[in-house]
Amino acid sequence: MTDEMKRVASRRHLRYGLAFERTQRPLAALEQFRRAIAADPTMRDAHNALAFHYQQQGLLAKAADTFAAVATLADDYFAHFNLGFVLIELERYDEAEREFQRCLELDPNDTAAQLELAYIYAARGEYAKAVTMLEKPRQRYYDDWAVFHLLGRCLFQLQQFDEAQQAWQHALALAPHAEAQFDLLACLQSIERRREFHTCTGLKDDLYVHEGVICLGSAMDDGITIHPLHNYHLREHDIVRTIQRFVALARSSKWQLGGIVAPDLTSKPLAAALAQLLELPLLNLHHLPNITTPILLVIAVGHSADLFTIARERLPIPSPGFCLAVNWMKHSPLWPEVVGVVVEGVCTVPWADELRGLSSAEQMTVIQRIADRLAAQVQYVSGEENLPRQIRYYTRHHRRLAINSLLPTTKPRL
Repeated sequence: MTDEMKRVASRRHLRYGLAFERTQRPLAALEQFRRAIAADPTMRDAHNALAFHYQQQGLLAKAADTFAAVATLADDYFAHFNLGFVLIELERYDEAEREFQRCLELDPNDTAAQLELAYIYAARGEYAKAVTMLEKPRQRYYDDWAVFHLLGRCLFQLQQFDEAQQAWQHALALAPHAEAQFDLLACLQSIERRREFHTCTGLKDDLYVHEGVICLGSAMDDGITIHPLHNYHLREHDIVRTIQRFVALARSSKWQLGGIVAPDLTSKPLAAALAQLLELPLLNLHHLPNITTPILLVIAVGHSADLFTIARERLPIPSPGFCLAVNWMKHSPLWPEVVGVVVEGVCTVPWADELRGLSSAEQMTVIQRIADRLAAQVQYVSGEENLPRQIRYYTRHHRRLAINSLLPTTKPRL
Protein backbone atom coordinates (compact mmCIF):
# COMPACT_ATOMS: atom_id res chain seq x y z
CA MET A 1 0.00 0.00 0.00
CA THR A 2 1.42 3.38 -1.02
CA ASP A 3 1.73 6.30 1.40
CA GLU A 4 -1.15 8.05 -0.36
CA MET A 5 -3.36 4.98 0.00
CA LYS A 6 -2.49 4.83 3.72
CA ARG A 7 -3.43 8.50 4.18
CA VAL A 8 -6.73 7.97 2.34
CA ALA A 9 -7.55 4.94 4.51
CA SER A 10 -6.60 6.85 7.66
CA ARG A 11 -8.84 9.80 6.76
CA ARG A 12 -11.72 7.43 6.01
CA HIS A 13 -11.47 5.76 9.44
CA LEU A 14 -11.12 9.21 11.05
CA ARG A 15 -14.36 10.39 9.38
CA TYR A 16 -16.16 7.25 10.51
CA GLY A 17 -14.86 7.74 14.05
CA LEU A 18 -16.04 11.35 14.21
CA ALA A 19 -19.43 10.31 12.86
CA PHE A 20 -19.78 7.58 15.49
CA GLU A 21 -18.79 10.06 18.19
CA ARG A 22 -21.46 12.53 17.05
CA THR A 23 -24.07 9.76 17.28
CA GLN A 24 -22.84 8.83 20.77
CA ARG A 25 -21.33 5.47 19.90
CA PRO A 26 -18.03 5.80 21.78
CA LEU A 27 -16.77 2.21 21.39
CA ALA A 28 -17.26 2.28 17.63
CA ALA A 29 -15.58 5.70 17.47
CA LEU A 30 -12.63 4.41 19.50
CA GLU A 31 -12.14 1.48 17.12
CA GLN A 32 -12.16 3.76 14.07
CA PHE A 33 -9.68 6.21 15.59
CA ARG A 34 -7.33 3.34 16.35
CA ARG A 35 -7.69 2.04 12.79
CA ALA A 36 -6.94 5.51 11.44
CA ILE A 37 -3.68 5.62 13.43
CA ALA A 38 -2.78 2.06 12.41
CA ALA A 39 -3.28 2.95 8.75
CA ASP A 40 -1.11 6.06 9.02
CA PRO A 41 0.77 6.59 12.32
CA THR A 42 1.77 10.10 11.17
CA MET A 43 -1.85 11.27 10.84
CA ARG A 44 -1.90 14.01 13.48
CA ASP A 45 -5.65 14.59 13.28
CA ALA A 46 -6.32 10.94 14.13
CA HIS A 47 -4.08 11.11 17.22
CA ASN A 48 -5.84 14.33 18.24
CA ALA A 49 -9.28 12.79 17.82
CA LEU A 50 -8.27 9.76 19.88
CA ALA A 51 -6.78 11.97 22.61
CA PHE A 52 -9.94 14.09 22.87
CA HIS A 53 -11.99 10.89 22.93
CA TYR A 54 -9.99 9.59 25.90
CA GLN A 55 -10.30 12.96 27.62
CA GLN A 56 -14.10 13.00 27.22
CA GLN A 57 -14.30 9.46 28.59
CA GLY A 58 -12.25 10.45 31.63
CA LEU A 59 -9.25 8.34 30.62
CA LEU A 60 -6.81 11.15 31.33
CA ALA A 61 -3.59 9.13 31.46
CA LYS A 62 -4.32 7.69 28.02
CA ALA A 63 -5.28 11.15 26.78
CA ALA A 64 -1.94 12.53 28.01
CA ASP A 65 0.01 9.78 26.23
CA THR A 66 -1.87 10.40 23.00
CA PHE A 67 -1.52 14.18 23.17
CA ALA A 68 2.21 13.59 23.77
CA ALA A 69 2.29 11.66 20.50
CA VAL A 70 0.65 14.63 18.77
CA ALA A 71 3.27 16.99 20.24
CA THR A 72 6.00 14.69 18.92
CA LEU A 73 4.47 14.71 15.43
CA ALA A 74 3.95 18.48 15.39
CA ASP A 75 5.82 20.87 17.66
CA ASP A 76 3.12 23.51 17.58
CA TYR A 77 1.23 25.56 20.14
CA PHE A 78 -2.02 23.58 20.29
CA ALA A 79 -0.27 20.23 20.65
CA HIS A 80 1.62 21.41 23.74
CA PHE A 81 -1.39 23.30 25.14
CA ASN A 82 -3.70 20.28 24.93
CA LEU A 83 -1.08 18.07 26.56
CA GLY A 84 -0.42 20.59 29.33
CA PHE A 85 -4.13 20.94 30.07
CA VAL A 86 -4.57 17.20 30.62
CA LEU A 87 -1.40 17.03 32.72
CA ILE A 88 -2.89 19.68 35.03
CA GLU A 89 -5.99 17.52 35.45
CA LEU A 90 -3.68 14.64 36.36
CA GLU A 91 -1.87 16.95 38.84
CA ARG A 92 1.42 16.32 37.05
CA TYR A 93 2.33 19.95 37.46
CA ASP A 94 6.04 19.87 36.61
CA GLU A 95 5.36 18.19 33.27
CA ALA A 96 2.46 20.55 32.58
CA GLU A 97 4.66 23.55 33.30
CA ARG A 98 7.14 22.42 30.64
CA GLU A 99 4.37 22.17 28.05
CA PHE A 100 3.00 25.65 28.74
CA GLN A 101 6.49 27.14 28.83
CA ARG A 102 6.94 25.67 25.34
CA CYS A 103 3.65 27.35 24.36
CA LEU A 104 5.12 30.68 25.46
CA GLU A 105 8.28 30.01 23.49
CA LEU A 106 6.10 29.55 20.41
CA ASP A 107 3.84 32.52 21.27
CA PRO A 108 5.39 34.78 23.96
CA ASN A 109 2.30 36.96 24.33
CA ASP A 110 -0.24 34.18 24.75
CA THR A 111 -2.36 34.88 27.84
CA ALA A 112 -4.08 31.46 27.85
CA ALA A 113 -0.77 29.70 28.52
CA GLN A 114 0.11 32.31 31.14
CA LEU A 115 -3.19 31.64 32.90
CA GLU A 116 -2.56 27.88 32.97
CA LEU A 117 0.92 28.50 34.38
CA ALA A 118 -0.63 30.65 37.10
CA TYR A 119 -2.90 27.72 38.05
CA ILE A 120 0.14 25.45 38.20
CA TYR A 121 2.11 27.84 40.43
CA ALA A 122 -0.89 28.27 42.75
CA ALA A 123 -1.36 24.49 42.97
CA ARG A 124 2.30 24.15 43.99
CA GLY A 125 2.01 26.93 46.58
CA GLU A 126 4.13 29.39 44.58
CA TYR A 127 1.64 32.20 45.06
CA ALA A 128 3.93 35.15 44.28
CA LYS A 129 4.87 33.59 40.93
CA ALA A 130 1.20 32.95 40.23
CA VAL A 131 0.26 36.59 40.89
CA THR A 132 3.03 37.78 38.56
CA MET A 133 1.90 35.36 35.86
CA LEU A 134 -1.69 36.63 36.18
CA GLU A 135 -0.76 40.22 35.26
CA LYS A 136 -1.73 39.91 31.59
CA PRO A 137 -4.54 37.32 31.92
CA ARG A 138 -6.43 39.50 34.38
CA GLN A 139 -6.40 42.28 31.75
CA ARG A 140 -7.27 39.97 28.86
CA TYR A 141 -9.95 38.04 30.74
CA TYR A 142 -11.36 41.02 32.64
CA ASP A 143 -14.86 39.50 32.56
CA ASP A 144 -13.92 35.99 33.76
CA TRP A 145 -14.78 35.51 37.42
CA ALA A 146 -12.56 32.42 37.75
CA VAL A 147 -9.42 34.45 36.93
CA PHE A 148 -10.12 36.88 39.76
CA HIS A 149 -11.09 34.02 42.07
CA LEU A 150 -7.62 32.55 41.49
CA LEU A 151 -5.99 35.95 41.96
CA GLY A 152 -7.80 36.44 45.27
CA ARG A 153 -6.74 33.01 46.50
CA CYS A 154 -3.09 33.75 45.77
CA LEU A 155 -3.22 37.19 47.38
CA PHE A 156 -4.92 35.72 50.45
CA GLN A 157 -2.12 33.17 50.86
CA LEU A 158 0.38 36.03 50.56
CA GLN A 159 -1.53 37.80 53.38
CA GLN A 160 -2.38 40.73 51.11
CA PHE A 161 -5.91 40.80 52.47
CA ASP A 162 -7.13 44.14 51.09
CA GLU A 163 -6.03 43.18 47.56
CA ALA A 164 -7.54 39.70 47.95
CA GLN A 165 -10.82 41.23 49.04
CA GLN A 166 -10.90 43.47 45.97
CA ALA A 167 -10.18 40.53 43.66
CA TRP A 168 -12.90 38.37 45.22
CA GLN A 169 -15.43 41.21 45.20
CA HIS A 170 -14.73 41.71 41.49
CA ALA A 171 -15.14 37.95 40.92
CA LEU A 172 -18.41 38.00 42.86
CA ALA A 173 -19.80 40.72 40.57
CA LEU A 174 -18.98 38.50 37.57
CA ALA A 175 -19.98 35.11 39.01
CA PRO A 176 -22.60 33.53 36.72
CA HIS A 177 -24.34 31.11 39.09
CA ALA A 178 -25.30 30.67 42.73
CA GLU A 179 -22.68 28.01 43.48
CA ALA A 180 -19.83 30.31 42.42
CA GLN A 181 -21.36 33.21 44.34
CA PHE A 182 -21.64 31.09 47.49
CA ASP A 183 -18.00 30.03 47.14
CA LEU A 184 -16.86 33.63 46.76
CA LEU A 185 -18.93 34.82 49.70
CA ALA A 186 -17.21 32.12 51.77
CA CYS A 187 -13.84 33.42 50.55
CA LEU A 188 -14.72 36.96 51.56
CA GLN A 189 -15.81 35.66 54.95
CA SER A 190 -12.43 33.97 55.34
CA ILE A 191 -10.74 37.37 55.01
CA GLU A 192 -12.80 38.70 57.89
CA ARG A 193 -11.91 35.63 59.92
CA ARG A 194 -8.20 36.02 59.15
CA ARG A 195 -8.28 39.62 60.35
CA GLU A 196 -9.26 38.34 63.78
CA PHE A 197 -5.73 36.93 64.22
CA HIS A 198 -2.29 38.44 64.53
CA THR A 199 -0.82 35.04 63.64
CA CYS A 200 -2.39 31.63 63.06
CA THR A 201 -0.90 28.77 65.06
CA GLY A 202 -2.05 25.22 64.50
CA LEU A 203 -4.96 23.36 62.99
CA LYS A 204 -7.67 25.03 65.08
CA ASP A 205 -6.84 28.50 63.74
CA ASP A 206 -6.37 27.30 60.16
CA LEU A 207 -9.68 25.45 59.96
CA TYR A 208 -11.52 28.43 61.39
CA VAL A 209 -9.87 30.95 59.07
CA HIS A 210 -10.20 28.98 55.84
CA GLU A 211 -13.46 27.09 56.40
CA GLY A 212 -15.23 28.48 59.46
CA VAL A 213 -14.94 24.96 60.91
CA ILE A 214 -14.90 24.20 64.63
CA CYS A 215 -12.00 21.97 65.70
CA LEU A 216 -12.35 20.49 69.19
CA GLY A 217 -9.30 18.24 69.50
CA SER A 218 -9.03 15.23 71.82
CA ALA A 219 -7.21 14.07 74.94
CA MET A 220 -4.02 14.38 72.89
CA ASP A 221 -4.14 18.20 73.17
CA ASP A 222 -5.36 21.09 75.29
CA GLY A 223 -8.22 22.05 72.97
CA ILE A 224 -6.40 25.20 71.80
CA THR A 225 -3.16 24.03 70.19
CA ILE A 226 -4.19 21.13 67.95
CA HIS A 227 -2.17 19.36 65.27
CA PRO A 228 -3.05 16.59 62.78
CA LEU A 229 -2.44 13.04 63.98
CA HIS A 230 -0.78 10.24 62.00
CA ASN A 231 -1.91 6.60 61.94
CA TYR A 232 -3.84 7.05 65.16
CA HIS A 233 -6.18 4.59 66.86
CA LEU A 234 -8.60 6.63 68.94
CA ARG A 235 -8.92 5.55 72.56
CA GLU A 236 -12.12 5.94 74.54
CA HIS A 237 -10.37 8.59 76.64
CA ASP A 238 -9.73 10.62 73.45
CA ILE A 239 -13.36 10.27 72.37
CA VAL A 240 -14.77 11.14 75.80
CA ARG A 241 -12.71 14.33 75.89
CA THR A 242 -13.93 15.38 72.43
CA ILE A 243 -17.55 14.63 73.36
CA GLN A 244 -17.16 16.63 76.57
CA ARG A 245 -15.95 19.65 74.58
CA PHE A 246 -18.71 19.23 71.99
CA VAL A 247 -21.46 19.10 74.61
CA ALA A 248 -20.06 22.12 76.46
CA LEU A 249 -19.89 24.18 73.26
CA ALA A 250 -23.35 23.07 72.08
CA ARG A 251 -24.92 24.04 75.41
CA SER A 252 -23.06 27.34 75.64
CA SER A 253 -23.98 28.26 72.08
CA LYS A 254 -27.56 27.03 72.58
CA TRP A 255 -27.54 25.09 69.32
CA GLN A 256 -31.11 24.17 68.42
CA LEU A 257 -31.17 20.69 66.92
CA GLY A 258 -34.10 18.42 66.11
CA GLY A 259 -32.20 15.17 66.54
CA ILE A 260 -29.07 13.20 65.80
CA VAL A 261 -28.43 10.68 63.04
CA ALA A 262 -25.51 8.42 62.04
CA PRO A 263 -24.98 7.13 58.48
CA ASP A 264 -22.95 4.00 59.31
CA LEU A 265 -22.74 1.31 61.97
CA THR A 266 -19.42 2.47 63.46
CA SER A 267 -20.82 5.95 64.11
CA LYS A 268 -23.94 4.82 65.96
CA PRO A 269 -22.42 4.49 69.47
CA LEU A 270 -21.05 8.06 69.21
CA ALA A 271 -24.40 9.38 67.93
CA ALA A 272 -26.30 7.55 70.68
CA ALA A 273 -24.02 8.97 73.37
CA LEU A 274 -24.45 12.52 72.07
CA ALA A 275 -28.21 12.10 71.84
CA GLN A 276 -28.28 10.94 75.46
CA LEU A 277 -26.11 13.80 76.72
CA LEU A 278 -27.92 16.53 74.74
CA GLU A 279 -31.36 15.00 75.40
CA LEU A 280 -32.14 14.76 71.68
CA PRO A 281 -33.88 11.98 69.75
CA LEU A 282 -31.67 9.47 67.95
CA LEU A 283 -33.12 9.21 64.43
CA ASN A 284 -32.92 6.63 61.67
CA LEU A 285 -31.41 8.06 58.50
CA HIS A 286 -33.67 5.86 56.34
CA HIS A 287 -36.93 6.68 58.15
CA LEU A 288 -36.71 10.36 59.07
CA PRO A 289 -39.77 12.07 60.52
CA ASN A 290 -41.26 15.20 59.02
CA ILE A 291 -38.97 17.56 60.91
CA THR A 292 -38.22 21.24 60.35
CA THR A 293 -35.33 21.65 62.80
CA PRO A 294 -31.75 20.89 61.67
CA ILE A 295 -30.48 17.40 62.42
CA LEU A 296 -26.89 16.76 63.52
CA LEU A 297 -25.19 14.27 61.20
CA VAL A 298 -22.58 12.37 63.24
CA ILE A 299 -19.69 10.32 61.82
CA ALA A 300 -17.09 8.61 64.01
CA VAL A 301 -14.25 8.18 61.49
CA GLY A 302 -14.72 10.03 58.22
CA HIS A 303 -13.03 7.77 55.70
CA SER A 304 -15.31 8.81 52.82
CA ALA A 305 -16.47 12.33 52.01
CA ASP A 306 -19.00 10.76 49.63
CA LEU A 307 -20.74 9.00 52.53
CA PHE A 308 -21.01 12.31 54.36
CA THR A 309 -22.36 14.08 51.26
CA ILE A 310 -24.92 11.39 50.42
CA ALA A 311 -26.12 11.18 54.02
CA ARG A 312 -26.49 14.94 54.24
CA GLU A 313 -28.57 14.97 51.04
CA ARG A 314 -31.06 12.61 52.72
CA LEU A 315 -31.77 15.07 55.52
CA PRO A 316 -35.01 17.04 55.11
CA ILE A 317 -33.39 20.45 55.64
CA PRO A 318 -29.79 21.78 55.52
CA SER A 319 -28.08 20.51 58.65
CA PRO A 320 -24.63 20.54 60.29
CA GLY A 321 -22.19 17.67 60.48
CA PHE A 322 -19.84 16.49 63.22
CA CYS A 323 -16.97 14.15 62.43
CA LEU A 324 -14.97 12.83 65.37
CA ALA A 325 -11.95 12.07 63.14
CA VAL A 326 -11.67 13.36 59.57
CA ASN A 327 -9.66 10.88 57.53
CA TRP A 328 -10.49 11.78 53.91
CA MET A 329 -8.19 14.80 53.38
CA LYS A 330 -6.19 13.16 50.57
CA HIS A 331 -9.34 12.60 48.56
CA SER A 332 -11.61 15.57 49.25
CA PRO A 333 -11.43 19.20 50.45
CA LEU A 334 -14.87 18.88 52.07
CA TRP A 335 -15.20 19.68 55.77
CA PRO A 336 -18.09 19.12 58.20
CA GLU A 337 -18.97 22.09 60.38
CA VAL A 338 -17.47 20.50 63.50
CA VAL A 339 -14.50 18.13 63.70
CA GLY A 340 -12.68 16.50 66.56
CA VAL A 341 -9.29 15.66 65.10
CA VAL A 342 -7.72 15.24 61.67
CA VAL A 343 -5.94 11.92 61.15
CA GLU A 344 -3.64 11.18 58.24
CA GLY A 345 -3.20 7.51 57.40
CA VAL A 346 -4.92 4.74 59.40
CA CYS A 347 -7.61 5.70 61.90
CA THR A 348 -10.00 3.52 63.96
CA VAL A 349 -12.33 3.70 66.96
CA PRO A 350 -12.07 1.11 69.78
CA TRP A 351 -15.51 -0.46 69.22
CA ALA A 352 -15.19 -1.13 65.46
CA ASP A 353 -14.29 -4.82 65.87
CA GLU A 354 -16.82 -5.30 68.65
CA LEU A 355 -19.73 -4.52 66.29
CA ARG A 356 -18.69 -6.80 63.44
CA GLY A 357 -20.42 -10.12 62.84
CA LEU A 358 -23.38 -9.42 65.15
CA SER A 359 -27.05 -9.73 64.34
CA SER A 360 -29.14 -6.55 64.19
CA ALA A 361 -30.55 -7.15 67.66
CA GLU A 362 -27.11 -7.85 69.10
CA GLN A 363 -25.73 -4.71 67.45
CA MET A 364 -28.43 -2.56 69.05
CA THR A 365 -27.59 -3.99 72.48
CA VAL A 366 -23.86 -3.40 72.06
CA ILE A 367 -24.35 0.10 70.61
CA GLN A 368 -26.47 1.11 73.61
CA ARG A 369 -23.94 -0.38 76.03
CA ILE A 370 -21.07 1.57 74.42
CA ALA A 371 -23.15 4.76 74.33
CA ASP A 372 -24.06 4.42 78.01
CA ARG A 373 -20.40 3.90 78.87
CA LEU A 374 -19.30 6.97 76.88
CA ALA A 375 -22.04 9.15 78.37
CA ALA A 376 -21.16 8.06 81.90
CA GLN A 377 -17.47 8.80 81.39
CA VAL A 378 -18.27 12.26 79.97
CA GLN A 379 -20.31 13.08 83.07
CA TYR A 380 -17.78 11.77 85.59
CA VAL A 381 -14.40 12.52 84.01
CA SER A 382 -12.65 15.54 85.50
CA GLY A 383 -13.19 18.77 83.58
CA GLU A 384 -10.43 20.73 81.92
CA GLU A 385 -9.27 23.90 83.63
CA ASN A 386 -9.15 25.74 80.31
CA LEU A 387 -12.56 24.56 79.05
CA PRO A 388 -14.08 28.05 79.48
CA ARG A 389 -11.26 29.42 77.31
CA GLN A 390 -12.00 26.79 74.66
CA ILE A 391 -15.67 27.81 74.66
CA ARG A 392 -14.88 31.52 74.47
CA TYR A 393 -12.67 30.85 71.42
CA TYR A 394 -15.87 30.23 69.41
CA THR A 395 -18.49 32.15 71.38
CA ARG A 396 -16.62 35.40 71.97
CA HIS A 397 -13.44 35.74 69.90
CA HIS A 398 -14.11 33.84 66.65
CA ARG A 399 -17.81 33.69 65.90
CA ARG A 400 -17.92 33.62 62.08
CA LEU A 401 -18.70 29.91 62.02
CA ALA A 402 -20.02 27.80 59.16
CA ILE A 403 -22.49 26.12 61.54
CA ASN A 404 -24.24 29.43 62.23
CA SER A 405 -25.78 29.51 58.74
CA LEU A 406 -27.43 26.13 59.40
CA LEU A 407 -28.89 26.70 62.85
CA PRO A 408 -31.54 29.06 64.24
CA THR A 409 -29.89 32.24 65.51
CA THR A 410 -29.50 32.42 69.28
CA LYS A 411 -27.41 34.58 71.54
CA PRO A 412 -24.65 32.42 73.03
CA ARG A 413 -23.99 32.32 76.76
CA LEU A 414 -20.39 33.53 77.19
